[in-house]
Amino acid sequence: MNKTFKYAMSVVLSAAMVTPAFAQGSNFPDVADTHWAFEAVARLKKEGIATGFPDGTFKGGRMMTRYEMASLLYALYMNLKNVTDGLGAQITALETKVNGMSNQGPGTTVDNTEVQALRDSVSQLRKEMSSMKSWGDDITQMKKMSSTYEKELSTMGVDVESMKKDLSDINSRLKKLEGGAGAGNVKITGDANFFMGAGFKGSMPYGSDINSDGRRFAGSAGGAGIDSFTVLHELGLNISASNVVADLVVTNMIGNGNTGFGDQSSTTSLNGTAYNGNTNATNVYLHRLYATLNDGLAGLNFDAKIGRQGLKLGSFVLQRPDTTTFFANDRYDNGEYTMDGASFKFAFGANTNLNLFLGQTGNNAGTSGNFIQPIQIGEPQSANFNPANMMPSRVMGADLGFKIGDKGHLGLSFVDFDSNTMANTPTSNRLEVYGADFNYALSSNIGLTAGTGRSQFKAGSSTVSFGSKNTRTNFGVNWTGGALGIDAMYSEIGDGYVAPGNWSKSAIYHNLNDLKSTSVNAHYMVSDKLSVHGGFVKGDQLSTTNKDAVKTTMFGADYKINSNWTLNANYEDTKFKGGFVVDGGAPQFKFTTLGFGYDMGANTMFKLFWQGSDITGLGLGSSLIGSAGPGGAIKGSQIMAQFSVKF
Repeated sequence: MNKTFKYAMSVVLSAAMVTPAFAQGSNFPDVADTHWAFEAVARLKKEGIATGFPDGTFKGGRMMTRYEMASLLYALYMNLKNVTDGLGAQITALETKVNGMSNQGPGTTVDNTEVQALRDSVSQLRKEMSSMKSWGDDITQMKKMSSTYEKELSTMGVDVESMKKDLSDINSRLKKLEGGAGAGNVKITGDANFFMGAGFKGSMPYGSDINSDGRRFAGSAGGAGIDSFTVLHELGLNISASNVVADLVVTNMIGNGNTGFGDQSSTTSLNGTAYNGNTNATNVYLHRLYATLNDGLAGLNFDAKIGRQGLKLGSFVLQRPDTTTFFANDRYDNGEYTMDGASFKFAFGANTNLNLFLGQTGNNAGTSGNFIQPIQIGEPQSANFNPANMMPSRVMGADLGFKIGDKGHLGLSFVDFDSNTMANTPTSNRLEVYGADFNYALSSNIGLTAGTGRSQFKAGSSTVSFGSKNTRTNFGVNWTGGALGIDAMYSEIGDGYVAPGNWSKSAIYHNLNDLKSTSVNAHYMVSDKLSVHGGFVKGDQLSTTNKDAVKTTMFGADYKINSNWTLNANYEDTKFKGGFVVDGGAPQFKFTTLGFGYDMGANTMFKLFWQGSDITGLGLGSSLIGSAGPGGAIKGSQIMAQFSVKF
């Protein structure tokens, strides 16, 4: 029953269903047993969550009306109520019987076998109820949907307010069961992670290898091999209780200057530095700590999150780059920056959402004293812009989203970054970023994206001019047909457009600006085991006549060896025109990567990588090779591995 309800929950909340109910019988004649949704449709029909059309068909390709959606929502609510009420009543009845048998007076013979059997039944029912604890977010969403479809539900004679109260009561009951007997409302989960590797010096001068994240394993430019062997470790604990969430991390991976991973957001400042975890002290920090509120305000669906939380608005506005290509973990890869403050979400009907946020940034430092996720304004690499970093102390903004039918979305965003100190280039202590981003599905095969935005430096309330163009424009198209998929993108990022986003990566450099670029990427499923992919990027400098300022060619393949082992191979060749990046010269980066993955179960992961690097054309003063002159080169390889366990 629980699995069936979860199927139904997913169906309704994703609006994937197009009929209000299912008919009785085994399944619908117009749903082939080879269809991907056959099992879900059969389960929902069997449980009688709804009944289908009078002619006995499912009509899976038909659009759903609001009344049909309301009908399915109410049927799902009644099914949920019956399940939880029924299990709760059974538990109460069995517990009463067990207590009655166990508490009989002296001289009474008690069948301990029967008592234990009843206790086992109670335990099994509690497990079923406890397994529903993950439904909390979905039940909250059902409550919101009951407001969205209140008019249609009322027309059907449904007491919507009672329905909302029942959903709140059910959610509260499930939360009380979370963690099992004796654990109260507190649940503790976590992950243990290990990252290790070594670098090997090649035949060319100026030292050890540099990988595609711009990092080396050697402790110095001349070190390589076993003396560069590094082991990093991290333990993450997630503690949740009712509407409170906390993440505590114990690690030597980050928060200790430039060793380990340095931090989770710096890019250019770490280029050329060593992982060298051997000198890292253990660092303890609070990654998240927030409380949530889900309610209504003035007839609007309203959510609030108070405390230390993640913040992300899109790749061109506010999104943390992935600086750890060879290490996978949600804390590193989710693209969120940390904010201490409050965020609020309002739903205006079914098609409009408003998000507001205000908080402090840069507070997330552990026992080492170093920042974990610093927002750094001015770190993108480009021809004309590499000022001293402005590190915001506060952030405020809004994001307004509009659904365009069932195929499109328009998002409008604004963020104000405010620092306590003045940056020198340009002289400013604030940055405002505006954005408008649009996506639309023309068909099941073709999708469009487009966006525009502007960034503006300020000193207090005064506007500060910088660069010849402080805007960005981008648009793209993606097409999928069978086993083939193609994405194409065109963008113009001005030399004065700056934002802590994640819109591009070329070799070891993130978020290039002063660039007009075109990119094309494609992937093809050769078989159920083999897929291939490739791409090309060409960029011209906007502020000069520097054509082909950057050119990238990449290709690769993924192969499933068997049910446990996977293999992937990738090659990237990126060439920069002289003077475009601060490492000088006309550098060319070639990276060849082989990766192996071993599936050790749902909660255990092992990955092994080998990467060879061939970097030439580095100029004087390059951050990668120090005092090397023009024509400096680096050649070598690295072996890296990750082992992670969730619990």
